[in-house]
Amino acid sequence: MNHISSLDNKFFKEIMGLKNKKNRCKSRLYLIEGIRFVEEAIKNNCEIKYIVVSESKKDYIIDKFEFQDKLFNVMVFSDELFGKIKQTENTQGIIACLRIKDTIIKFNFNEGIYFLIDKIQDPGNLGTIIRTAVAVNALGVILMKGSVDLYNDKVLRATMGSIFKININFIESYLELNEFIKNDFKLVIADAHGDNNYYHEDLKGKIILAVGNEGNGISDEIKNFHHVKVRIPMCNDLESLNVAQALSIIAFERVRQLDV
Repeated sequence: MNHISSLDNKFFKEIMGLKNKKNRCKSRLYLIEGIRFVEEAIKNNCEIKYIVVSESKKDYIIDKFEFQDKLFNVMVFSDELFGKIKQTENTQGIIACLRIKDTIIKFNFNEGIYFLIDKIQDPGNLGTIIRTAVAVNALGVILMKGSVDLYNDKVLRATMGSIFKININFIESYLELNEFIKNDFKLVIADAHGDNNYYHEDLKGKIILAVGNEGNGISDEIKNFHHVKVRIPMCNDLESLNVAQALSIIAFERVRQLDV
């Protein structure tokens, strides 16, 4: 177990660098923070490169995780250094560095639902959507190029560990959606000006539920595919809901329909 207290330490600088998206992409590493989050990573057999604990909380953390009996590379940072890398105000004194999955996950074209995320920018929205995907047993979440960085610390915290329990797929080109259409998936777009109320639409079977950018909505490239638009009726002159809320409402309507 290494103890580090110097700002010039190479390892400290590497950890600091991972707070930047460019460095995360280059190194294929990202950070998670907090006891529960690290527990979820261990439980789901994530590839953990190393774990950093703060000097003042190391005894409690090491005892809780029984690191002596596990094959983890544990580093102890002085409280001053840990304070520079922490991502939460009230830190629990533990950060883990995980390797980003390099394997390409093949799409599952069996019956089920995918969430298609089209250039969403708010980290909290994406994190909540990932939690919803796990809650409704979705086949996966599809992220279009231009969406908020999946490994942004605010996204990760909002997932509450759900990121380890769902397939996240990245799409560079809208043309890749053709594979779903060929495999009989129905594209359902959440739109405040949709043709049908969401509970009148048949959401069983093979579904892609698409939500768009908070300000601009769904891209025209997606609308060029055969699709249906559904809306959520609202009172008091409200035009729309938060994108994550809207997706959750529609997704759980599918759950209701499957249970009827």
